[in-house]
Amino acid sequence: MTRQLLRLAYVCGTSCLALAGICLAHAEPPQQSEHPVTVADTIRMTRLSDPDVEEFTSQGPKFSSDGRRFAIILKKGNLEHNTNEYTLRIFNTATVLSARKPEAFLAMSSSTNRDAIKGLKWLTNETVAFIGENVGSVPQVCEFNVRTKHLKQITSHSTPIVAYDISGDGRVVVFEADPGEHDPIDNEQTRREGLAISGERLDEILLESNRASSYVESRLLFVQIGKAQPTKIALDDMISPDMAPSVSPDGHFALIEVYARHIPTGWAAYKEALLHERVISRHREAGTAQVERYLLLDTRSGVVEPLLNAPKPWERDEFAWVFEGRSIVLSKAYLPLDIPDPAEREARENKTFVVEIKLPSREIVKITDQHLKVGRWEKTANRIFLRPRSSEPSLSAKAFENRGGQWQEAPAAPEDLNPQRPLMVTCNEGMNLYPKIFVSEHNGGHKTLLVDLNPEFQRLQFGKEETIRWMSTDGHEIEGGLYLPPAYKPGQRYPLVIQLSGFNEEQFWIDGPYSSAYAAQPLAAHDIVVLQVGRPKYKEYAGTTMEGPRQMAAYEGGIDFLDRRGLIDRNRVGIIGFSRAVFPAAFTLTHSKYRFAAATLAEGFDGGYWNYLAYPNVSAETVGVSGGPPFGDSFSMWLANSPTFNIFKVQTPIRLEAYSRATVIGRWEWYSLLWQMGKPVDFILLPEGSHLLVKPLERMVSLQGNVDWFAFWLKGDEDPDPSKREEYRRWHELRKLQDENEWNPPQPKEITN
Repeated sequence: MTRQLLRLAYVCGTSCLALAGICLAHAEPPQQSEHPVTVADTIRMTRLSDPDVEEFTSQGPKFSSDGRRFAIILKKGNLEHNTNEYTLRIFNTATVLSARKPEAFLAMSSSTNRDAIKGLKWLTNETVAFIGENVGSVPQVCEFNVRTKHLKQITSHSTPIVAYDISGDGRVVVFEADPGEHDPIDNEQTRREGLAISGERLDEILLESNRASSYVESRLLFVQIGKAQPTKIALDDMISPDMAPSVSPDGHFALIEVYARHIPTGWAAYKEALLHERVISRHREAGTAQVERYLLLDTRSGVVEPLLNAPKPWERDEFAWVFEGRSIVLSKAYLPLDIPDPAEREARENKTFVVEIKLPSREIVKITDQHLKVGRWEKTANRIFLRPRSSEPSLSAKAFENRGGQWQEAPAAPEDLNPQRPLMVTCNEGMNLYPKIFVSEHNGGHKTLLVDLNPEFQRLQFGKEETIRWMSTDGHEIEGGLYLPPAYKPGQRYPLVIQLSGFNEEQFWIDGPYSSAYAAQPLAAHDIVVLQVGRPKYKEYAGTTMEGPRQMAAYEGGIDFLDRRGLIDRNRVGIIGFSRAVFPAAFTLTHSKYRFAAATLAEGFDGGYWNYLAYPNVSAETVGVSGGPPFGDSFSMWLANSPTFNIFKVQTPIRLEAYSRATVIGRWEWYSLLWQMGKPVDFILLPEGSHLLVKPLERMVSLQGNVDWFAFWLKGDEDPDPSKREEYRRWHELRKLQDENEWNPPQPKEITN
């Protein structure tokens, strides 16, 4: 096979910033014989396309309203074409136990960072709607008829539609669209008058390609009713990418989640720490704060107004339409503070509530102040079911019935949270059990295998994963998953890679909790033990100066625990932090007394000085973990806490990853400082990536790059693939630096008044 090298590297002295591609040799199909898990296997793995697999497990797939049909969407990566292939499979409930074949099948492929089939919703008992995309096409809202197999396009927008919802009768479509390629800064006015900078992020000013998705440019909102042309809805706030619009069942209203451009001063009275910090944090005049709110759109008039004079919680989908759209129930709702009763105001400052909001009056009716979230609405009994949050395991499911306009608690059982279906359709999986979809009758009848998502996994050698618990070095218990090499030998000490942050023993994570940077099973296949650390259960420390030390203590305790078990060589330990977990990884690398032989910091928040400077409108979290702003009385706190103010202590080879030109800015402080100090640092840029990597070749660069990186530094192994010669040439130069580096910078002088 001819190898086409797509990697372009710029060597800067003794380290590298690489514009990374991948050799097509990696795209060869897997061999038929049994072999250890590779990165290619993780990319080709067939998965449920719904990102919330836990929700699928608890509630099942999407059934039609009469229960006669149900749909599932599957996806997998195609390395040969650098696409993601999606399949919509629709099954007939009456025949599925015997036939097991889908009644209808639809395949679509995406070569972008978007899903090819997204937002599936039943319109009638034989038609579904979704956003559909094929290679080379612009994503549109589509309708697919199960009986006729006819695919119809509902919208014809010029730019990609990225989110939507549709009324039950299919007449009202509310959709959000990409604003398209344009530069809001380079225009006739700024050429004549210049640009008055007022708190913009640095990437918004420097990068044309980033402005369309930045905090300056929002998604565009449209309403399409029947066959009429879509109407653009003017918004002052920025539409949040975290939640699609939600249309009421009757199509009269839509709920829109936005980042607020103008925050009422009274919101500073809410006591929740992180919300308070974001409310009082400065943001530019034309920009947005990191504070969300709900807007209510009247689809008939086009009028859009705040649902409440209050912020929205960060949790997603915390609502349900009730009474056919004449009301909406919100959970974890902050309530307005402009009330005369001082006792009620104090309660609202300190607590959130489950409430009904009547429409269009927006009258508020409290349901409960318990820390529960919306489960489902049972319209025949006027009953809302609420489920406990994972952070509140002591709470139980609750139900409240509306009787004469008042909400009263009613009996509820855990099974009431899930709608009654004619069949049970479940995704069976576990740490060492790759996912399969089964179907069975509700009476507890025999389960029938519906779809074996990855039958080829029978030929793979997986490392065994087990749940472990250990004590951190500061005395609190931590839970995580331990991946052992497939050929694990008791008594042998192995290198260790610690992956942050998340663990679920009920799910099969071949790579880790995310598709970026993590590669658990492929690392285990290289005789490396992998520790997948669970998320911390002490939320009160998040965003404070205690976050870094508490997380560091968890990782150090894990090393001690595995060392005492005789599993690892504590001199060959690596660590990977991605996204929000970059900060605790960076803090550990700059503050821990433990030795780390290699590390990766992939696209995320590091709590550093450059983050504070480059992103002034999102600096509240940096201030929180550092102990204040980097000047005045709190400057000494920065010297003690900030990872980058302590970066001179780093003795570990660092791999940095950025998944767009914009996010290079966030990693630049680490790269520049380490490079100028002559310390080993490798920087990989994927210029068209997404935060959660989607394209197969980009995932290959990140995942395989990390497998090679840790095998090189922890074991001295090198892949003989000739396409990687340049990569290893760079790393050998970095190894020389690591071996020869005896530079000891002066310690910061003690600050005296």
